[in-house]
Amino acid sequence: METGLFSTVMSVSGERLSSALEKKEKNFDLRFEDTFHLKEKGFNESEIDCARAAFSNLIGGISYFFGQSKVISRDLDEPVDYWPAELYTGVPSRSFFPRGFLWDEGFHQLLVAHWDTSITKDVLAHWLDLINSEGWIPREQILGHEARSKVPPEFIVQHNENANPPTFFLTMETLLSRMESEGRVDMEYLDSVYPRLQVWYSWFNSTQSGQRPLTYRWRGRNATTDRELNPKTLTSGLDDYPRATHPATDEYHVDLYCWMTLASGVMAKMADLLNKDSSYYWATYRALADPRNLDSLHWDKHTMEKAEEVGGRERG
Repeated sequence: METGLFSTVMSVSGERLSSALEKKEKNFDLRFEDTFHLKEKGFNESEIDCARAAFSNLIGGISYFFGQSKVISRDLDEPVDYWPAELYTGVPSRSFFPRGFLWDEGFHQLLVAHWDTSITKDVLAHWLDLINSEGWIPREQILGHEARSKVPPEFIVQHNENANPPTFFLTMETLLSRMESEGRVDMEYLDSVYPRLQVWYSWFNSTQSGQRPLTYRWRGRNATTDRELNPKTLTSGLDDYPRATHPATDEYHVDLYCWMTLASGVMAKMADLLNKDSSYYWATYRALADPRNLDSLHWDKHTMEKAEEVGGRERG
């Protein structure tokens, strides 16, 4: 008679295992179509296979980590350990980037939220539990020896003035939309994450603001490097995006302006749902969303006229 471990192994091997895997695969395919409706939208089988593979790898990459980040501030001479923390998160790549990246995860959860909102709510809560008293969240979560072994030494230490795109406001916007469409707004959950998002939002406005009202500037650009024509802006997520060739305190960045427009609108909606004062968030959102402010701050009419003039001569 088969007992113990041998019996367990036999029950999940051979034809029985193949049959179980085939059943799970069919269930996944049915749920995938029911969730994303790609056949209904006219995609062919090859395109759907690609989408299923990408999404299954995304879901399969969600992992649990535990450890301490290395952080530093302008007030410290040497890096110190962040508090011991756990993190439930997806990863950009299990083989090459097996750790949590703040801005990547906000995009990951836009898809996961449609698959299972409970996963997204759990992931978001874990990330927001990493916020410090100032409102900062380290943008890379290199937790544990295994994760740290995959990171070059110069990228391990996180600076507390450096941000990352606040993509979790996109995640919250998606969650709010799904809750409202289903008629089941989880007020308890919103009430638990709102104070952390509030502090995070305030941190962006106090540390990433520009020298002029309604302007924002990514910190972390290297103004002293002589190895790059256009110094990278790793904190923006758009590492190689062409910006000022000589980083300075008087530059400001339209992409961060747009992120703060989004964040202001989401904070205003959450405050309204929770019956909290939303006037500041709505006022900020309206100012940032006004195209006249965007143009006056970021549109260089003279440069555009010169570019059009040069282009016209070349076409002629």
